[in-house]
Amino acid sequence: MSDLVLTEKSGLTSGPEAVGGALQRQRANFVGLLTKLAPDDWAATSRCSEWSVHDVVRHVVNVAELHVALLSGSPEVERFLRHGPFQPASTPALWLADSPAQTPEETLQTLAGLVERERDLFRVRAAGPAGPLMPAPSGRQLHWSTLSLHMLWDAWIHERDVALGLGLEPESRVEHFPEVTMYGLLLAGGVGVIAGHPPAATLALRDAAEWRYEIGVAEDDVFVVAGSDREAQGHGVTDEVLDALTGREPDLGQALTAPEPVLASLGVLRHVM
Repeated sequence: MSDLVLTEKSGLTSGPEAVGGALQRQRANFVGLLTKLAPDDWAATSRCSEWSVHDVVRHVVNVAELHVALLSGSPEVERFLRHGPFQPASTPALWLADSPAQTPEETLQTLAGLVERERDLFRVRAAGPAGPLMPAPSGRQLHWSTLSLHMLWDAWIHERDVALGLGLEPESRVEHFPEVTMYGLLLAGGVGVIAGHPPAATLALRDAAEWRYEIGVAEDDVFVVAGSDREAQGHGVTDEVLDALTGREPDLGQALTAPEPVLASLGVLRHVM
């Protein structure tokens, strides 16, 4: 069994630094992709059918701003909390409405500045005490670095929304970001717990190689083990499963071959996205 474990309340066993490194690599990849876009690309429809490419990037900026506010303890965080509990179908649009209008060039410049600020603040936060658990958009309580993984997962999904919407390959390939896969499964498991369908399964997921991910709950703490040696109850292609969990194509039952209880537990997330 691998020693790489992620839990809601303790974070990654490899430490917060692994989260920060993965986040910075994805940010660099995304900024690199955006710098290559033509002017017409920014107005094109993304994989999120109601949002243009520019809208998606503005949302990524919003989430980066929220992350910076959380890491720094800034009162600016209230801007993102004033709309009440997070609702995936409506809250991001409210955040965009609160944001100043920008040209694509201004949005890209804002994102680049946030990436630098985020990197510096994360390093300071990682060197300090863990502190209390923090509320997540899912409604669960998370270790601060597990919440940072939510920001990475969100940015990775939206990088795919931009790239695939334009017929391009995402820069951040799933096999290079096991933290994203682990968090996506952790998030789905946590939402399943809230809905009364706690996860208990091992999935064999394929990218450049096949990895087994064990998902379960111990003392109200959802965990994901990467490299499990347990027998797999589900099989699928990693990025297709992650897309399906977030309400994108394909349907979860097409992306993940698994017994109905496993699909019911992990599939709650798809229905709330």
